[in-house]
Order: sequence, then C-alpha cells, then structure tokens
Amino acid sequence: MKVDARKERLDVGFYGHTRQYSNLKAELDAAIHAVLESGQYVQGPALKRFEEELAAHAGANYCVGVGNGTDALWLTFMALGLGEGDEVITNANTFFATAEAIWIAGCTVVLADCDPRTKCIDPETVRRAINKRTRAIVPVHLYGQCAPMREIRKIADEYGLLVVEDNAQAIDAHGDSFRIGELSDAVCTSFITQKNLGTFGDGGAIWTNHQYINDRVRKLRNHGSNKRDVHSFGFNSRLDDLHAGILSVKLRHIKEWSDRRIEIARQYSQGLADCVFLDLPYVRPGYRQYSTCT
Repeated sequence: MKVDARKERLDVGFYGHTRQYSNLKAELDAAIHAVLESGQYVQGPALKRFEEELAAHAGANYCVGVGNGTDALWLTFMALGLGEGDEVITNANTFFATAEAIWIAGCTVVLADCDPRTKCIDPETVRRAINKRTRAIVPVHLYGQCAPMREIRKIADEYGLLVVEDNAQAIDAHGDSFRIGELSDAVCTSFITQKNLGTFGDGGAIWTNHQYINDRVRKLRNHGSNKRDVHSFGFNSRLDDLHAGILSVKLRHIKEWSDRRIEIARQYSQGLADCVFLDLPYVRPGYRQYSTCT
C-alpha cells in the first residue's frame, strides 16, 4: 500500500491545541461560559482572579495581564523610565520581539552572546557590553532553560542596572537555586497559543514584587487610567476576561505538563546520547522545546 507522505506530514500537528482542548473540554467550556454569562469581558473578575493565581504560582506580590508578551516587555520598560539614549542588553539569539520591545520603548538594543551549553545569555559578554549609557539587562529564558540569574544580578548590582526577565519560553521553570522573578525587577511572559501556558489567541503578563511597577503598568495598559473617565498618557493593552478564564484552567495543569515534557526530553537525550554529530539540549525544569544543533 502506498502512503502519501505529504498527507502524513499534514496530519501531524506541531502543537496539538485541538487535542489539548478536547482533553480539557469540560473545564474550558465551563470557564468560557462563565465569562460569557457574566457580561464582564474586559478588566472583570476573571482577569482579577487569574492575575492573583499567576502571582501566587510565581511567588510574586503583583501580576498584571496585558494584550501580549511584546506589550508586557515595552510597557515594563516604560514603567521603569527607560527611553531615548538608554542602552539595554539582551540575548543575540532571542526571538525578534525582545529587541522590538526595546526599540518601541525608545532604547538602543545591545546584543550579547549566549552560553554554548544552555543557549541562554553569557554573563561575561554582558559585562563586556556595559558602558555609561547602559540602563538595563534583559536575560531571556530560552527553550525552558533559565538564564544564569545570580550572575546577572551580581553584574546589575555592580553597575546599578535594572533587570527585566523575558520569560515567554519558560513559564514553569526555575533555576538550580532561584525562582524566576526572585532576582529581577520584573518578569514578562507571553500566552500566545503555542506557549506551555497558552490561551486560544494571544495575551501576556508582567509579575513583580514592586508596587510602583504594578501601578504604572496598570495605568499604561488602560489608556493611562486607574479611575473611570480620568486619563493620562497610556495605551490600550488589556488581557481580556475570556482569555483569563481559559488561562486559569490551564494554569491548574501546568506542572503536570512541564513534568511530562521534562520526562520526554530525558528520553530523547538518552536515545540520542550516541549521536556525536548532535549538540543535545541542557535539560532543566520547565522544558518548552527540545532543540538540537548539528
């Protein structure tokens, strides 16, 4: 029997969102219907509940839901007062959105190289990139691997720099001796569909232990307003309640999903251990993608 290879490729999905929906259908449908029946779709109770849940999960004092992960970054940069004339150091091998957000805030992007083992930012290249215009470091946790935050924090303290973590790819990860958010001013993440914690659309969030960042981002995301009909400088970037309701359901399952990914990654590494032409990933908790290099 002949097999149509093209058809076989088309039948194998990369992310499996429809299967995830099928597995959680009862929970997700109940959450979606609850929001629809509430009549409160923007900055309503579902968003407030999810922000509290994610803050608790992350061990942070505050969490703010926004329109997407890119907005999470540049709104945080603006809340921190970064702008024209400031340089911000980040990974050379990150997704474009990290650098894009720095540019949107009016800053200059400075790219630092990565550690060949973890593919995360190399502290020594960060140190070499610092000059009198440097204001912040944005380490990116890539493929579920954590950046070396203790070393980054040490450099930031030495030079008086801000630290904002780009956590779009490592929502449930943690370092060997630290939690994401413990050693920075703020953490930004994305909920676009393909993320480990992804909604059926787009979304993002910031979590922080600093009230002033929380307060400023909340105003910036809502047309500069924290009181009805009173506005100042701001934008329109709000995580809507429908997505927040979906994310609340998925957050309850994130640990089991992360544990399963880690176990599968270990099986891959064991099976590929003798392939000398492959550079295998360095596995840490919070795995997102299993990416090899030749």
